Amino acid sequence: MNHAFSAERTSLSSSVFDVCVIGHITRDIIRVGRTTRATPGGTAYYTSMALRRLGLKVAVVTKVAKEDEVPLLRDVRREKIEVFCKESRISSVFENAYSIENPDTRVQRIRSVGTSFTPEDVDEITATSFHVGPLTNQDIPVQLLKQLTTRARIVSLDVQGMLRPARVGPVSEEDWPEKQKGLACVDILKANEKEALVLSGQNTVGRAASALASLGPKEVIITMGSRGSLIYAEQALHRIPCCSPRKTEDPTGCGDTYVAGYVYQRLKGTAPEMAGRFAAAMATLKLEGPGPFSGSEADVYALLSCK
Repeated sequence: MNHAFSAERTSLSSSVFDVCVIGHITRDIIRVGRTTRATPGGTAYYTSMALRRLGLKVAVVTKVAKEDEVPLLRDVRREKIEVFCKESRISSVFENAYSIENPDTRVQRIRSVGTSFTPEDVDEITATSFHVGPLTNQDIPVQLLKQLTTRARIVSLDVQGMLRPARVGPVSEEDWPEKQKGLACVDILKANEKEALVLSGQNTVGRAASALASLGPKEVIITMGSRGSLIYAEQALHRIPCCSPRKTEDPTGCGDTYVAGYVYQRLKGTAPEMAGRFAAAMATLKLEGPGPFSGSEADVYALLSCK
């Protein structure tokens, strides 16, 4: 890895933005049991909203169809998140169906795929950290990841979209052909358990984390739903327990909320294991209510103090 969390990279105080999130804000159709609702969604939506609730100065680079700009971007603009919106021929639309009995299980379908991002889309933005949230494998080219490595202290990637073919229908996972070039540009990698095994070719999450770290990321996060998460950092494996929710209302965006909490703490200099515990508690609070994380840093610490 040719870059690190060092003082020679942009400092938190000197950047225009603390974090810039890149990805499609989608039209999501959420089904939990017999209940159905439509809402803005996507990694860019859930991560940016959570980061903003923690008090950071946040930007979003996204692409939506002209007719969807007002309804899809209303929430992020209301939260004073700076939006750099590029017009897309069509907005990305996803359908997420969950079982009430097992919220770890999600059946997901792609209904439409928005226009890909380019390196030029972020030319005007200065940020301490960039978080990249592709939803399909056509969203983010490796050239864009390479550009970010020269411009930010931390580049984090939710790899889920890199494994998803950009086609309408049920979501499936395939290996990322350019993973060696792409992961060499990443400081913090986030994947769920299935994604980590597909991407690494390993048969356990521990081996997967180590294998993925060998490709470049300084820190690898693997989320496992109600079984907690795993963080590989500084050649050590940290097992992070899940905080038990008081109720389960809306699992969509929990992984994105986890990443927001983790990046926030790492920007502050918190050690990876403690950053993971904060992130896990934050994801639990999000699980207990609909929509994006709506609490505060104090709420997260209050939950942690009860453990």
